[in-house]
Amino acid sequence: MKSILYALVLSTFLFGCKSTKQQPTPPPSVASLLNAAHFKHVELSDPELFTLPADEQKRFLNYFTKRQGGDLRDDQILYHYLENKLTNFNYFSATLNAQQTLQGHQGNCISLAILTHAYAQLAGLQTGFQAVSSEPVYSKQNNIVYVSGHFRTKVYAPLNEDDNYLVPPGTVIDYFPARGSFYSGRAELKDLISRYYSNLAAKALALKQFDLSYSYILKANEYTPNAAALYNLAAVLHRQAGDLAGAKHIYQTAMQHGFSDTNLLHNYAVLAEQLNDQVLAEQLNSQLAMLEQDPFELLATAINARNNGKLFKAKQQLEDAIALAPYLSEPYIELAILSYQQGNEQSSKEWLEKAIEIENKDEKLALYHAKLFALKDQH
Repeated sequence: MKSILYALVLSTFLFGCKSTKQQPTPPPSVASLLNAAHFKHVELSDPELFTLPADEQKRFLNYFTKRQGGDLRDDQILYHYLENKLTNFNYFSATLNAQQTLQGHQGNCISLAILTHAYAQLAGLQTGFQAVSSEPVYSKQNNIVYVSGHFRTKVYAPLNEDDNYLVPPGTVIDYFPARGSFYSGRAELKDLISRYYSNLAAKALALKQFDLSYSYILKANEYTPNAAALYNLAAVLHRQAGDLAGAKHIYQTAMQHGFSDTNLLHNYAVLAEQLNDQVLAEQLNSQLAMLEQDPFELLATAINARNNGKLFKAKQQLEDAIALAPYLSEPYIELAILSYQQGNEQSSKEWLEKAIEIENKDEKLALYHAKLFALKDQH
């Protein structure tokens, strides 16, 4: 079996290269780019994000402990409790803490991720968070462009010290399952907390409560000082407050450090129009058009370039495909092939592990696992 798997890898991995990237200069924090002269700091109360009422804590722990040791893993017990608890839940756009979400029986995906983490904490279970991409949904309010995003929670199964999994088992709890939604990246607890404050900042901004929005941005900055969404929020805040030069400086700084997501580009283009800078507006619209390229087309041309020995071009197109659709496993597999063909087996393993992490189709996962284990069996 080992020789068959080894042959499978050799028949797929021929030749290629992967360069080592230099570490870029860390970008400045969002807080350092805010013009404090325009805003007044508002004292924010502690939202006690993950605190549940005492009677609910007792109710959940009784349910949880009674079912431990049975047919269900601990993470699955938690899932079933939430499934029963959230029957007739109203998926409302408000961003709330755990107690507000529970009592109002409503909230958005951030609210529900907060609620899930609150229960997981009580049960002593580890959580992870996932950013989820879907076809962009655009909206515009008060001359601010919004692009929808989504967040979901993975509650990990308890593991023994000697357990070794490439992808740790657990239960993904997603309250907004939708066709066309894909895993697009890992997130941490700090990202969840930052999104909570960012959402409140966006809400205050829409209501023209500029000082409150400024204060929430500063709070979010404590958790993710270099988040693209925060740069965008900070720039929009300055534009709405009349500081167009400050807004442009924030956008320029963000883009110089590689932050160019759809939200940021759209709102920067709005600013360019307001500044009557047609050259900049056309430049930004061209970049937006690039973001709307088809990643499968880029993948096909990359494979063709590799087959014709144009390895640098293939690598660039694969990186472009990943930038457009980080939830697709195929570009990572192609990068694994290029790395292996160059003799960089460690890099090849890392790309394969990334493909395994994001792929959700069993038949592809089986193939990727086989390739990875074959690589490991060579040593």
